[in-house]
Amino acid sequence: MTLLCAVTNTAFIPWLEPAYRPVDRAETALQYFPHFFQASLARSAAQQRDIFRLRHKVYCEEMAFEACRDNKLEQDSFDNRALHAAIRHSNKDKLAGTVRLITSASKDELLPIEQHFGHCITNPVLTPHNFDRRHICEISRLAVPAEIRCKQSVMSTGPIASVNTRESQCRSAVAVSLYLVAMLMSLQSKRHHVFVMIEPALARVLKRIGIHFQQIGDVIHFNGKRAPYYIDARTTYDTLQHDYVELGKVLAQQLFNEAAEADTAQDAVTGQLCFSAAG
Repeated sequence: MTLLCAVTNTAFIPWLEPAYRPVDRAETALQYFPHFFQASLARSAAQQRDIFRLRHKVYCEEMAFEACRDNKLEQDSFDNRALHAAIRHSNKDKLAGTVRLITSASKDELLPIEQHFGHCITNPVLTPHNFDRRHICEISRLAVPAEIRCKQSVMSTGPIASVNTRESQCRSAVAVSLYLVAMLMSLQSKRHHVFVMIEPALARVLKRIGIHFQQIGDVIHFNGKRAPYYIDARTTYDTLQHDYVELGKVLAQQLFNEAAEADTAQDAVTGQLCFSAAG
C-alpha cells in the first residue's frame, strides 16, 4: 500500500466527515493519539540512525525506490542540513514514521525540488529562488512502514468502543500527522515557505482535511506521478479541520516540550499557527 492509501484511509474515515462528526468532539479518535504515538525531534546521532534505518526499510526494501545499502541506512547529502522528526509507538521503542525538513542557508544550497525538478516548475512567483533562503524548506523522505500503511482503519459512526478501535484509527492518522509535524517544524524554525514533490491525488486528499498545497508545476513520472507543490505554513490553521487543529496542539507539545526549547518554540507556534501546546 502506498502513502497515498495510508493518508486516504484517514481522510475518509467517518469521524472526520462533517455529516458523521459526533456532537461531542471528545469522542473523536484523534483525541487518543498521544496514548498510542509520540512525536519527537531527532537531535542525536542515535536517533537519526533509527530514522535512516526506517527510511531504508520503507524506501529501499518495501517500495524499492532506492537501492539497498549494505549498512541498512538510507541517507543522502541533504540530511546534513535537514531537521528530522519521528513518530514512535508510545508503548514500545519502535518508529511508526518519519519526515525531514530540508533547509537552505544560501543560493548555493539548492532544495531537492530545485536541483532535480526545477525544470518542471512553471509558476514564476511560487518558486524557491523568489524567497529569502532562510525562510524556505522542503518536506522530504516521509516514510511510514508497511505495518502502519497497510493496516486498514476501523470504520465506526458511533462512540469509540474499544482501545483496539482507537489505536487502529490513530494508526491510520500517522501519515497525516507527519505532514502536520512538518508544518510545525517549518513554523518553529521560521521557514514558512514549504515545498514538496507529491502525487496530485495525495495533494487532493490532504486538501480535504485542510492542508492546501498549491501545485506549481507539471506532473512528472518519478516513482509514480509527482508534481511540485507549495504552501505557506502560516495559512494552515485557517484551513485545517477542527480535529486536526487539536491534533496539531498535541504534536506541538510533544515536539517542543523540552527544557531548552519549550518557551521559544511553543511561543512561535502559538503566535503563527495557534497550535499552542497549552491549547
